[in-house]
Amino acid sequence: MNAVVMASAGLAIAGAPGAVLGLVAHALLILRRRVHRAHPPIRPVLLVLLVELKSGRSALGALQAAAGTFPGHQDLALASRVATISGLTEAVDVVPGAMRGVLSQLARAQRSGAPLADTVRAMIEADIAADKARRVARARTMPVRLMVPITLLLLPGLVLLFYAPSMLRLFEELSGPLT
Repeated sequence: MNAVVMASAGLAIAGAPGAVLGLVAHALLILRRRVHRAHPPIRPVLLVLLVELKSGRSALGALQAAAGTFPGHQDLALASRVATISGLTEAVDVVPGAMRGVLSQLARAQRSGAPLADTVRAMIEADIAADKARRVARARTMPVRLMVPITLLLLPGLVLLFYAPSMLRLFEELSGPLT
């Protein structure tokens, strides 16, 4: 549906080449969304870890349960395997991405004797705050991003709406009735 809208807007603005450009823009947007979603989100993993830790499981047991819950999360599966074999501190060095931060926080809390559930809850709250900050920053840029569509799509219609009746009246006065 979105491709039809973009192609129609391109067709209205620039004809057939605009329609092709609209479809190409839609394909690029889809590709961009897929690239951004290459790494699965960390918050569901943190929620499962929190539930498992609150139910009395150890950090390793909670990590294994989270890996079983999310079988498609390769970093989590790798972290679970390495932590089972070598321990949490060794898994921190092996695992890339966002899971590295989670494992380092868990390993630090486990070494210091801090409550693991409180550590995971703090990570969830920090993730929520970062997500909210991203959304607020994106919302603040909305007026700037809407300037081009408003200028290209609404402004010509408003100009026609305001000036067309007076232009038609002027043409009728200069050349006679149009019918």
